[in-house]
Amino acid sequence: MTFLDLISNKKTTVYSLSRDSGVPKTTLTDIATGKADLMECSGKTLLAISKSLKVTIEDLLSLEKEEAKTLLPQFLADSINEYRKAIRKDSLLLDCYSDQLNSSINVAEVERLISEEQADRLRARYFRRF
Repeated sequence: MTFLDLISNKKTTVYSLSRDSGVPKTTLTDIATGKADLMECSGKTLLAISKSLKVTIEDLLSLEKEEAKTLLPQFLADSINEYRKAIRKDSLLLDCYSDQLNSSINVAEVERLISEEQADRLRARYFRRF
């Protein structure tokens, strides 16, 4: 699970987390996009994020890094974003978004736009239940 997956599952956004935790939105955006590493954040920042999300600091530090968007085909990145939004909004159509994401992963793998290992990582990340 990545930081963006976690905040989606907690039904919040980077903006709301910033407001609730007091951590600057730019800092949270940098963490979400992989520009900043949680391991390099101050204890104060980690504590504020963990309290707001109701997770332990250890849980935060064990999160996976976000897949580099430049390594993913645009249609796959879009499917991931839509799936995360559906989770956050508790969409009644979550199974449809899940099917779309799975199809996008399959197409990207068959077309050799992503490696088999990358496809397996994405499947493990998005299709195991939290």
